[in-house]
Amino acid sequence: MVNKSLIIVLAVLLTLPAAVLAQLEEAQPALTVDAQLCIGVSDCIPVGAADGFASDVGCVFLWCRVTGAQDTTTIKHVWYYNAEEIASVELPVNASPWRTWSSKTILPTWTGRWEVKILNTAGIELAVVPFTIGPGE
Repeated sequence: MVNKSLIIVLAVLLTLPAAVLAQLEEAQPALTVDAQLCIGVSDCIPVGAADGFASDVGCVFLWCRVTGAQDTTTIKHVWYYNAEEIASVELPVNASPWRTWSSKTILPTWTGRWEVKILNTAGIELAVVPFTIGPGE
């Protein structure tokens, strides 16, 4: 025969991780991002915004405007080429709103599908920005 007190203790222990996770999610600032791919950044403003670039572009930037940070935090830009992670860049966010960017050198042979995932400090995806590199872009 199973003791009812033991069942109650087990039920509490099984629900504890979900409750702790919910508290952690509430503690995380609700960040939102507006992002643009571009060929440069001048005075914190994206230059040459597009979602496709020629293979001779040389370098592509991902510019972000981050809002909702209640304290100093970071975001991460993770660059993917053909679904393979190529680079990961951690960027500070020191206020709200905050503008920041990362860049990736693009070799002329790296044509095809690209994307950049923007993550918060917990690794939660805030946005995904797809783009293409091709000879006719």
